[in-house]
Amino acid sequence: MTRYIKILTALTFSGIILFSSVTQAQDKPFNEDFSTYEIGASPRSIKTNGVAIVAHPQGQEGKWLSVKDQATYKLNRLTGFPASFTFEFDVLAMAESIKDIAPVCFGFVKDNAAREHLSNAGAFIQLHYRDADAVNIGNYELKKETGTTFDLSSTTNRPLHVKLVVSGTQMAVYLDDTKLAQTELFAPKAAKYFYFSGPWQFDNGSKLFISNLKTTL
Repeated sequence: MTRYIKILTALTFSGIILFSSVTQAQDKPFNEDFSTYEIGASPRSIKTNGVAIVAHPQGQEGKWLSVKDQATYKLNRLTGFPASFTFEFDVLAMAESIKDIAPVCFGFVKDNAAREHLSNAGAFIQLHYRDADAVNIGNYELKKETGTTFDLSSTTNRPLHVKLVVSGTQMAVYLDDTKLAQTELFAPKAAKYFYFSGPWQFDNGSKLFISNLKTTL
């Protein structure tokens, strides 16, 4: 009887450790500026259906992830984000004209698989570089979509700061500290995994990069 009790206690104790480690992994902030990687390296913090390469864009500070056409990038983590958090990152569109870049989208989906290029999946924000100022925000599963404007042409060849503030089923979207929307974009208790999808096409040697990804819980 004593032996049985000891085993049960050990299993219970192990269960507590396991549960605790999962909770810590889920609640652990994510921060990535690619500074620890060599130029040309593939960062372990990122997963993709395409190619992930660390680069140093000419005239810019720091290191960036080079975003390829028809590629979707996700964070290499096992668990989704909690119910409430803030996620921030920078987007760098380098081009002769912002219209040389096809639309890009990013947001949060229910799983972390990186098998295919995603377009307007889950709770999404789409930057219509071709139009130079159009932004779409929505979630087709909830039959939600709204269109707004932001001067994307003014962000050519400089970092655009993105901030997404999630609180339960709600998300507020900021570009360069300009609030574009705050609306219901998630089903209750929906899992939330971040993704960033490159454009379908680049023209005239244009390029796109992202960096300085971080969460605040």
